[in-house]
Amino acid sequence: MSEHDKSKMMSQCIHCGAEFFCGIAAGEKVCWCMDKPATFSVPEDEATGCYCPDCLDRKIKEQLSL
Repeated sequence: MSEHDKSKMMSQCIHCGAEFFCGIAAGEKVCWCMDKPATFSVPEDEATGCYCPDCLDRKIKEQLSL
């Protein structure tokens, strides 16, 4: 997949608004986030969106410190 094609599949973070690549949203079977600890449920509503790597790391740290 070319970088041009990949840019069409960028997601936007629901917390900070940063653009990032989401494998699942791009139709892949895996995503970078699947290597992270499962500390909270991901919203089932696809319209809700996902977190960028930085925001997801912060959210995981918050959950682990509870």
